[in-house]
Amino acid sequence: MNITFKNLTSIYHENTPFEHLALNNITTTFEEGLYYGIVGHTGSGKSTMIQTLNGLLLPSLGEVHAGNIVLRRKSRQRNIHQVKKHVGMVFQFPEHQLFEETVLKDVMFGPKNMGMDQRTAEEKARHYLHLLNIDASLFDTSPFDLSGGQMRKVAIAGILAMEPEVLILDEPTAGLDPESHIETMELFQNIHQDMGITVILVTHDMNDVFQYTDQVKILSEGHLVKEGRTDDLLTDEVLLERYSLEPPDIVRLVHDLERKGITFEQMPKNVEAFARLYEEWRTNHAQ
Repeated sequence: MNITFKNLTSIYHENTPFEHLALNNITTTFEEGLYYGIVGHTGSGKSTMIQTLNGLLLPSLGEVHAGNIVLRRKSRQRNIHQVKKHVGMVFQFPEHQLFEETVLKDVMFGPKNMGMDQRTAEEKARHYLHLLNIDASLFDTSPFDLSGGQMRKVAIAGILAMEPEVLILDEPTAGLDPESHIETMELFQNIHQDMGITVILVTHDMNDVFQYTDQVKILSEGHLVKEGRTDDLLTDEVLLERYSLEPPDIVRLVHDLERKGITFEQMPKNVEAFARLYEEWRTNHAQ
């Protein structure tokens, strides 16, 4: 399912002294099956954009086309509900959304709320809990008795159990230690690849954006100022400096090496690829 913004404008506190233009006349498309990054400094409009993607916020002007469903300023609740069936969102600290008596009931809540019968909802819940490596012995346990990492996985399982076509990630690694950070990002990468889900990542971590995403959209002061392939945009030092964005660590390192005469045939996406390319350069220049 593609999602398209058509001349979309979002205004907070409209017609009051606190009126604020959050998104300004944006037209763009999120194509099915790709992994997107949305970046920009604080206040650029990132949070407003993703909340508009799944109907949490309606446009002040313009339209959101989610597949065959169109959301406008005064869309019916039925249309909003339909979009939420297809577009799931993992908020910052998703474990704060847990509330049911048991792990299994918590993961079943979303599918049942979307109209699944009890048996199907339970089958989906068990499947996605297993996918996220939550042991069956914990299914009847209170989610509040789990570790922080387990609670986050249960919350994510609850969103996946609704089987969205588009998955929005709002700072999904907030508060995690480095090991859990990597594990979480690899989890979403596997979900994207294995299930073909469109993933939209909002984060300040440019390393994650560079390593995992296919396309990037850059926001600044409510405007969509640039969009394109991740490899093109996040290696453009002039562009990143213009919008006060830090280059990914790998990109900064490769550019520093280039200024010292050490060049690679391609830009590595991660540490492993960098180590391989650097070793190849050393081998070739040792001869």
